[in-house]
Amino acid sequence: MVLDPGETTTVSMKFMMHGDMGGPHNFRLHLPTNDPAMPDQTATVLSNWVP
Repeated sequence: MVLDPGETTTVSMKFMMHGDMGGPHNFRLHLPTNDPAMPDQTATVLSNWVP
C-alpha cells in the first residue's frame, strides 16, 4: 500500500497468546516507508496479558 503525503490509514494487528505467555509483553511493528529521512517507522504495543 502506498499513501500520499497527508493521507492516513488504519493498521490492524492480531496476537495469538496461550496460557504460558501470561505477563508483560513488548511488541514492535515495523512499517517501511519511502521517506529517505525515515525509512522505517516503529509502532510499539505494550501489554500485560492475563490468561
